[in-house]
Amino acid sequence: MGPLQALGLSAAAERTYLDLVECGECVVSELASRMDVPSHDVASVLEELHTIGLVEWRDAETVLPLPPRLAMEALAERRSREAAAARDSAEILSQVWSRSFGERSDFELLPSHQAGRRVLDSVQRLARERVRAMTLGNLSTEGHKIVDGLFDALARGVEYQVIYGARVLHDQQALRMVQRCVDAGEEARVFAHVPMNITLVDDRWALVAARAPLVGRPHVAAVVVHDSPFLTGLAGVFDAFWRMAVPITAADAADRDAPARTKQLLTYLSAGLTDEAIARELGVSERTIARRISRLQELLGAQTRFQLGLQASRQGWL
Repeated sequence: MGPLQALGLSAAAERTYLDLVECGECVVSELASRMDVPSHDVASVLEELHTIGLVEWRDAETVLPLPPRLAMEALAERRSREAAAARDSAEILSQVWSRSFGERSDFELLPSHQAGRRVLDSVQRLARERVRAMTLGNLSTEGHKIVDGLFDALARGVEYQVIYGARVLHDQQALRMVQRCVDAGEEARVFAHVPMNITLVDDRWALVAARAPLVGRPHVAAVVVHDSPFLTGLAGVFDAFWRMAVPITAADAADRDAPARTKQLLTYLSAGLTDEAIARELGVSERTIARRISRLQELLGAQTRFQLGLQASRQGWL
């Protein structure tokens, strides 16, 4: 992307300005012939350039280029004023919003599920360094959709730590999508009883959403939490669940060696799946699963399956 396109101008406008810089003042018909485009198209492109002060009309038919530095500095000044005005407007409108939907400035109560969805979709764009998320298992819902922009955010260096509810392990298509995210660089863990959806963006704000039946119908409540003691508390809740959750093994590692398959078994076991469900996921019999668990208990000196999970974690197997 060229320097003028980065400022929002079209590729045609950038190409036209560079041509004028090289060739100098000329009439529109000559410019159109040189650019091999109709004259009316050149006129609209020249209007783009004139708006930000990069060209000037000598007369009705003749245009000449202007030096870029003064024009760019003037544009930067205008956009700085617009940015300042946007921040002032945000403050004023936030006060209006707070009066309508809540009294605390560090909370923004979202009026609908759709509003919460739009905020969630913006996370990948707004995150700078790290996203921590705890989800009931949205990938198991209809559509099996990975949130927009996640792979782009991972590619530009944003770290992701995600705790999924155990239901994701029961859905092969959803699990495959989680493993796609893991293969792209996401750190994923699973916990049997995730209570609500929490997404923390850097350490700046969080989106919290919960669903519960009210008057016989499902109802979703969502709130944005800004920098405050509540945000610090949410981060602490996430960190506590992260320590208890079990890593999801990347698909390629699980196919490569037996220790990884053992880790996968322990992952399912710690997530609360039954022997029947684990056997189905791993494509073996329940008896085989029972034998494997018994051998692991003997190896680690665990009396119960709970102790097995603790010992496996201490050994660095999880």
